[in-house]
Amino acid sequence: MLVGKLHRYLAREILLPFAAGVVFLTQILIATSILAQAGVLFGSGVSFLDVARVALDLVPHYLGYVLPVSFLLGAVVGAGRLADDREIVAMGAAGLSPARLVPVPVLLGVAAAGAALVLALVVEPRALHDARLRVNDIIRRNITNDVKGGVFYEDLPGLTLYAESVHEGRWSHVLISSHDDPQAPFLALAQAGRLEPAGEGSDLRLVLREGEVHREEAGSDEYLLAQYRRATVTLGVAETLQEQNRVGGALFELTVPQIAGRARAAAAAGDVEGRRRWETFLHRRIAAPLSLLAFGLLAVPVAATRRGGRAFGYAATLLSVVAYYALMRFGEGLSQKGSLPPWLGPQLANLAFALLGAVLTALLGRRGAEAVR
Repeated sequence: MLVGKLHRYLAREILLPFAAGVVFLTQILIATSILAQAGVLFGSGVSFLDVARVALDLVPHYLGYVLPVSFLLGAVVGAGRLADDREIVAMGAAGLSPARLVPVPVLLGVAAAGAALVLALVVEPRALHDARLRVNDIIRRNITNDVKGGVFYEDLPGLTLYAESVHEGRWSHVLISSHDDPQAPFLALAQAGRLEPAGEGSDLRLVLREGEVHREEAGSDEYLLAQYRRATVTLGVAETLQEQNRVGGALFELTVPQIAGRARAAAAAGDVEGRRRWETFLHRRIAAPLSLLAFGLLAVPVAATRRGGRAFGYAATLLSVVAYYALMRFGEGLSQKGSLPPWLGPQLANLAFALLGAVLTALLGRRGAEAVR
């Protein structure tokens, strides 16, 4: 009965700083990402709802970084609260070892790791894909809305555009000069025109009505004049989108089947390094969420022996996270070089931290009720 109450009490002490850390760090990372794209996300074609949707799509990606840090912080601070209040000393006086508390952060770590795996392998790729498409659409709308009446617009690739007047994205008395092909430049005149998205790809469609096209072939006396009632030109703006859209990462948009497919394709092509690289990346996606299990094993041993108050918890969290990611990157590099199997390198940090936590827990259990005095 007493142990059960202690477990519930410790769980509450861990969950509060854990939740606070998740909210605080996620807000900082999302705000930083939004500000880094301020030129796009606060453009002329953007609403508050657009920014909110992009921010929401970025949450699963940043939770992959935030959850391990916040969980370790919550576990160390929560368990350390018992040490600060001398409650662990009271446990020893009652004949209970602090090791009896270890199952609490471990079980919480199991639950958090399961959620993190679903986020990393299922939710994150879809959300990042949606975020990229949303930002691409915003960039295209910004381009459309940036065309002003009576002003030459030259931000479209290979085109100079002029409209006498603009109203709600529609132009009147339009002049378009194309210099994309120096050997065959053309000039288009139209009574009306507009830009519109061309599907979900990296294109815009230029729609012109009631006009004519003038074209002259370089080195030739031929001159082409054609009249039209409606003309459309598809403009590739992939380079513009790539330059302006820095949301998320293309690799993290890949699902597990897509990563495995690339590994198989590399193996079939005889690209051993490519196969190792893709397999290692897949196991890294799995290893990061599992860090919560390793961190759960460390919390109680660190808190039970600490001296220095809450500041120690923050310092221990920072040092542990830095060491963890450094070891993970080191192991990942070994797997990519072929020195370790693709599954082992990314898991090297998890195995090392889990082993350390298990050893410290065993030592804490051996010392029994005298572990903290």
